[in-house]
Amino acid sequence: MSKRKHAAALLFMMPLAFLGSCSSGGGSSVGALPVPLAERYMIDGVVDFSAFPTVQQQVIDMKSAFGTGASVGTMTLRWAMVNDERNLYIAMEWDDATADSFDPSVPFGPLTHFDGVVVMFDNNGNGIFEVNEDARRLVMTDFGSGYSDIHNVNSGNDDNDAVGDGIGKMIRSGGVYHAEFLIPLAPDATGQDGVLNASTRFNINILDKIRPVALDGNVGSLSGPANMSIGMNSSGWPLLPYAIPVTHDQPQIPANLGGLIAFISDHENPAGEIYTFDPATKIVTRVTYTTGLYVDGVSLSHDRTRVAYYAAPTNTDFANYEIYTVNVDGTNPIRLTNNAILDGHPAWSPDDSKIVYASFRDGWQASLVTMNLATGAEIADLTPVGVNDNDPDWLPDGRIVFKTDRFNSSLPDQVRIAVMNNDGSNVRPLTNTAGTSDHDPTATNTVTVFERFTKDTNYSTDPSSIYTPWNIVEARIDGSGERTLLADGWVNWLPVHDPSGQYLVHLKSVGYTDARLMSREGRDLGRLIPGITKIRYIDWK
Repeated sequence: MSKRKHAAALLFMMPLAFLGSCSSGGGSSVGALPVPLAERYMIDGVVDFSAFPTVQQQVIDMKSAFGTGASVGTMTLRWAMVNDERNLYIAMEWDDATADSFDPSVPFGPLTHFDGVVVMFDNNGNGIFEVNEDARRLVMTDFGSGYSDIHNVNSGNDDNDAVGDGIGKMIRSGGVYHAEFLIPLAPDATGQDGVLNASTRFNINILDKIRPVALDGNVGSLSGPANMSIGMNSSGWPLLPYAIPVTHDQPQIPANLGGLIAFISDHENPAGEIYTFDPATKIVTRVTYTTGLYVDGVSLSHDRTRVAYYAAPTNTDFANYEIYTVNVDGTNPIRLTNNAILDGHPAWSPDDSKIVYASFRDGWQASLVTMNLATGAEIADLTPVGVNDNDPDWLPDGRIVFKTDRFNSSLPDQVRIAVMNNDGSNVRPLTNTAGTSDHDPTATNTVTVFERFTKDTNYSTDPSSIYTPWNIVEARIDGSGERTLLADGWVNWLPVHDPSGQYLVHLKSVGYTDARLMSREGRDLGRLIPGITKIRYIDWK
């Protein structure tokens, strides 16, 4: 029922969910200030070295046993780096006679093998690659590349940062791998990334035929040893070519944001907990404390006092997903449904007296049901038998916007956005783009904004869905047209308007998932909820 799940992995492996695949979009500068790197370079794996005044090249000696064994040949690496005041951009390419990748939908086995690259940083430049110093990794899968923000582990096998940062992508073309990274210069909130500046030393490790289960594979290093052991000597690594930047047109989070945000994160509990975030004070408050359930699908009441959600003992216990509410201070938890069918995706009516939710009472076809919260009684089932409606949201004027297969019954995977009266009458389609499917609409009285999966498959059963672009699209409620707000090649989902209607928050998944603020024109303004990148649902009222 929830979107996409993620899991930690071993060294030289990757998290297998929430990964994007194609290109990033650009932006425009204001006045005479130069465009920041985050908007200048499309992180799509396509490298253009003509944009750099200096390009380095080195023949890399590839060695077996993760770079500690015998030489097995050479590869030629080319790379270039540039920074502004926020980010470091790295472009590289190297030749490789064979392509090695794996199917992320299949468990790792002894024959699983893949290619990739790891960039390592001795952040303080003291000549020792120490605990929690920074590294970034790309590995190839059958559907695209997987990016990980990692660190030098002290113990255990989970080397993925608690707070993810940066992005990266690699592709293969004509026997050559191309890779790009965009990495923040500032440290993260947990100390698992350090400052990147002129004192930082770096190393690039090329991965070839890595077999993590068999503990086998070839690694070649730009400089020094290729492993990531704690306390390794990094004194021979080159210094980062950091340049003091001029001021760029960097986007900023506005200071006048209002309302309240409710979200679900599993950064403290793998089953997820509910939190609120006050955009004015920047304070995160935990609402629930170990409900004993896997929680999903939060919806904040318009008076900002209660949260509706759905939950089950486990994320796959579909018959026991029920609707709940809880006060934002964690008190008065109430179970609203109690049956042997999957109920989910609740949304509040404008006056907070009712909810609408999706009830899978017709097998795997969902019906939209309204409920009176004062009595707990069902008001109406708005969906005819044989129709699949889901992801409802209430418009301020009392109508309901939702996704449906009503207008594309011969192609049920290609669901569309529609609007209807709250009694189920006057149903009208708002979108009809062939070869795509639209999900999770939110709406004002004039526009609905939603996520668009850019394939004609069912995302929940398509293993490539977490590598396929998900765009943010706006359609007019009167049916007069639509426009794409964000199409940067990554997985962008769950857009929600802020109370003023000037901005949108959405979730972006690039190997981790964070909440990004964007303008109504589609400019990325930055991470809205600081220090948390394990978010899986969000609402803003």
